[in-house]
Amino acid sequence: MVVDEIPLERCHAGYVTYLDYASVWLTDSNMDLDVAALNAVLRCGACFSHLIAPTTLPCGHTVCVDHPTTTRCPVLHCNPHNGPTRPRIPSASRVNYLPPPALSNSLPSSVSDAPKVDVTINKIISLLNGLQDNQQPTQSSTTRPRSHSGSPPARPRKRQRVLDPDSDDDENNVDLLSHLRRLSPPRDPTPSFAKELLTELSCEICFMLLYNPVTTPCQHTFCAKCLHRALDHSNLCPLCREALPGFSFFEDHPVNQTVETLIVTAFPEMYTERAETIASEERDARLDTPIFVCMLIFPGHPTVLHFYEPRYRLMLRRCLEQEVPSFGMIMPPRNGEQSSFGTMVEIRSVQMLADGRSMVETWSTFRFRILERGTLDGYTVGRIERIDDMPDSPTLGLTGPSNTELMEMCTEFLQQLRRGTAPWVVQRLQNVHGPPPDDPAAFTYWVALILPLDDYEKAKLLPIRSARLRLRLVAHWIEQLNSNWWFASGCVVV
Repeated sequence: MVVDEIPLERCHAGYVTYLDYASVWLTDSNMDLDVAALNAVLRCGACFSHLIAPTTLPCGHTVCVDHPTTTRCPVLHCNPHNGPTRPRIPSASRVNYLPPPALSNSLPSSVSDAPKVDVTINKIISLLNGLQDNQQPTQSSTTRPRSHSGSPPARPRKRQRVLDPDSDDDENNVDLLSHLRRLSPPRDPTPSFAKELLTELSCEICFMLLYNPVTTPCQHTFCAKCLHRALDHSNLCPLCREALPGFSFFEDHPVNQTVETLIVTAFPEMYTERAETIASEERDARLDTPIFVCMLIFPGHPTVLHFYEPRYRLMLRRCLEQEVPSFGMIMPPRNGEQSSFGTMVEIRSVQMLADGRSMVETWSTFRFRILERGTLDGYTVGRIERIDDMPDSPTLGLTGPSNTELMEMCTEFLQQLRRGTAPWVVQRLQNVHGPPPDDPAAFTYWVALILPLDDYEKAKLLPIRSARLRLRLVAHWIEQLNSNWWFASGCVVV
């Protein structure tokens, strides 16, 4: 069996399929692990001796637990600011990314009392010690010395043993089993050791080979991205459920250098394949447009959003890694009917908070229509089609008032409401940035933000490709408002 024969649908089944794949990979590659090189990695960064009760510090170095680590790392030339998990924002991006505010280095009381032993590294040390004990040479009593003469020694005639199947005891079977064990060649412990080592170097969240391994203060190791996604849901360790520091503690956290070196030393090809697979998955995920189901927004207006749900926190991190960080925004479904039209927004500024939440400033750019939608890691993604205005037909302007007259009618209506001191008009006008635009296309969106209409009624402007038709629709709304009894009577009811 080769790796290519594993069905594709089984590759997404979970840990068992991954172990099957890893077993085939180890068998086909005829792996011969360099145990001496692995032992060389497992040395203390402070005293350079073999690690005894290893503990991993927040800077990524692993030392013996008896070294003092309360003030600073005992490793010389330690540079704790080398974490790879910060969002990879392209240089061409215009996002103003603000990291979370600096916090004190104090840890929760549950993880700051006494140093703990790194679980992964300690298990690997025990695994190597057990392998060395099994490989010690032992001389069997049944081994015959080789003759130094030219002729081979005469082989003694074997005594034929007749097994009695009716015997009540198992003496004959035991003798035969011992004889077969003496004749069989010794087993090579390397393949089973490689599988056990691979199991210890697997993430307990994704059950794959650790990539960018990060060790928590409770000394459990996970993939950096897996830990981030777990912290989106809870600040407890996924294994021992101890309280962990906030999201900002792990956002720029260094990797466990000892574990990463062990992976590169033992499984270099598998680690390279793991990196290529992650990059491919992220590239494929960015092909689809992320959709934020939140509210109605029109092009040309700023919006400040609060990201706190785990799925949208993950979506934001992925958006920040694009050259033009943006996502679509649509309204929530109504009566089971999902909206197919929305507005694309571009991220301008991000203020990260200590617990992983963020305040995001955006600017809406253009309208779109969803052609196909799906779900990726809990949030909506889709294939979209951009909606742009078409030039107005000359015959369209021959009927009815001109665009200028329609805009003047809308402005007069708003001024009349302002003179009537309508509270909702004053509040909405304060929320709208800038004076009324002169462009008829942008003017329709500006007026629609102020009118006291249902958002689902206002959403009818999104699919219209003609600025004049949108103006006529807005004028129709104003005529309906003027025809109501509470407008005609001169009083305003909120």
